[in-house]
Parts: sequence; C-alpha cells; structure tokens
Amino acid sequence: MGVVAVVVGVVLVVAVLLDLINTLVATRSVRGRYWLTSVLYRTSWILLRRLGHQLGESKREGLYAVFAPVSVLLLLGFWVLQQILGFALIWWGMGGVSGLESLTDSIYFSGVVYFTLGFGEIVPTDNVPRFGALFEAFSGVLTTALVIGYLPALYAAYSEREQKLLMLDDGSEERMTPTSLVMSRCHGGDPRAMDAFFEGWEAWAAHVLETHSSFPMLTFFRSEQISQNWITALGLVTDTALHLELTVGCEGRPPYWMLRRSIHLFQMLTDGVDLSEYRSAIDETYEEGDVGFREIYAQMSAGGFPMLPYDEAYERSRVLRRKYDAEMEYLIDFLEAPRGFWGHEIGHRLETRVTPTV
Repeated sequence: MGVVAVVVGVVLVVAVLLDLINTLVATRSVRGRYWLTSVLYRTSWILLRRLGHQLGESKREGLYAVFAPVSVLLLLGFWVLQQILGFALIWWGMGGVSGLESLTDSIYFSGVVYFTLGFGEIVPTDNVPRFGALFEAFSGVLTTALVIGYLPALYAAYSEREQKLLMLDDGSEERMTPTSLVMSRCHGGDPRAMDAFFEGWEAWAAHVLETHSSFPMLTFFRSEQISQNWITALGLVTDTALHLELTVGCEGRPPYWMLRRSIHLFQMLTDGVDLSEYRSAIDETYEEGDVGFREIYAQMSAGGFPMLPYDEAYERSRVLRRKYDAEMEYLIDFLEAPRGFWGHEIGHRLETRVTPTV
C-alpha cells in the first residue's frame, strides 16, 4: 500500500510540474488533450457555456467576461492542490516523519511544507523525507514566483490585443462589414490607401499568433465591449483584405500578407479540431450561388475600384476564403463571440458643424 501511495504521489507531482513548466516556462508549449491546463479549460468552458445559454445576453456576457481571469486563479489552485496531495501521498507511503499518524496528518504536513509555514509539530526524521521536504518547499516557492511573473506578461499581451480593436472603425454606428470598411478608407477606389492599415493589422495578427501560443488562456479573455470580439475583428479584417485581393495589381501587396498571416492564425487556433461539419455546411452555401458576392462586386465597382473580371474574382474569392472560413465559424461558435463587429457608437456625440459657403 505504501509503495502504491508513493508511486501515485510521484505521478501527481511530476504531472503538475510538467504542466506548469509547459504553460509558464516553455517557449514552445506542447499541446495535448490530457494536460491539466487543457482539461481544466476545456471542461470548465463547456460547462460555463451550458449555463450561459440559460441566461440573457448581458448576463451571459458578464459571466463569460469573468471566466478567463478567474480561470487563471482556478488553474493556480489546481496546481497547488495537486502538488500538496501528491507530496502528501509520498509522505504517507514513505514514512520517516515523526508525528504523522494518518492521511489527514500527511496532507496537513504537506501543506505546511509547501507554504513554508514550519509549525514543527510534524517533522521528518529520516534523510529522504528531509530532502524531500526541501524539494516540496522549493516547488511551492517556484510555483508562486512563476505565476506572479506570468500575470504581468499575460495582461500586457491582452492589453496590446485589445488596443488595436479600439482603432477598428468605419465611421458609422452600425455593424461594420468588409465592404463598409473598404469604402470608408479607400476614397476614390484606391486600394493602396489601406496598405498602412493592413501592415498594422498584419503585425497585430503576428502578435496574437505568438502570445496565444504562449498564453493559451488569452483565447478566452473577452473584450470590454459586448458587441466587439477579437475573433470577429480578425474575421472582419481578413475578409476586408480578401476584398482588396480582388482588385487589379493586388499581387504581393499588404492585403495579401495580411491574408497569409490570418490564415496561419486561424489554423493554429483550430489545430486538432474536427471541422468537417462546418466545412460541409459552408460548402453548401457556395453551391447555392454567388448572390452575396455579386452585390459586393457591384458596390466596389461602383466605388471606382479596379476589379478583376467577375468570374476570375469570384473564383479567387472562393479559393482564398475556403482556407479560413470553417475555422473562423468554428471559433465564433466555440467562443460564443458576437456575430459581427459593431462601431464604437460615438457618432451621436460628434456634432458636425457645417460652415456655409458664399
């Protein structure tokens, strides 16, 4: 029985330390379904979504907004509890600790050592438990230090992600569309007017790709505005880049590079996910015709954009969008992101004064 307790305890301690290092230290995290972090986030988010579906929109969004920050504390709690329980099983199975008479005493002793309290009523007497207690104390200090150092980087990455969203605006108070964004920034139908825009968003996509690989819980952090979300913003900007990829002379320009960065990001975020259901449903909409595309093409042509021939533009749009459309739809559904990206509703506070001309 003692050997079994020691083996189980060692497995628990090693597993949590590996998960902690993989999440907080490693520059290239190894993803797996059975890592503690993965299990915690996947399970808790699914349960929270079920609860959210029973609530109204504002309450649901409020619940989702607190999930990510609370989950960081919850993850820390699981790491601590698993280490304390693992070491407790080791002490219980190993022996050599004076005053330890039950499993409850072992858990208490493990907690005292882990948090370096040192009350002294239970003390190790053999050399192996003594050095083991030093290692447990070290793991407790290490866990605390890593989490404290991790939080500023996590929230800095979140802040940088959200700042870009506040700059996404088409000047209206309505739901933004790729077409309205293009029309608001490309006066006279000049696609090059948005080159700097896409260069900035390409850097943003690269930043999100790097930070959300290092800090996977960032995926669940919500925007402050209910009608805005980083996934829908990414989809909006990606579709906008696709619009300009349908103009003459688009090859190798910033919209093209934005598309490449977005496609890579969407694929990274959905790595290992079965998208067959989404792929099938979206392909059915393509088979139904090109009514929506025809309207977009007509609006851009009327706006003075040098469009590719219709058939070529339609085929190019379809081929490029199939590289990310299923991934985008899955992420919107999985993260319960709002459908569409709305403006910041500042227009009603801006009084337009027109100076009459003589």
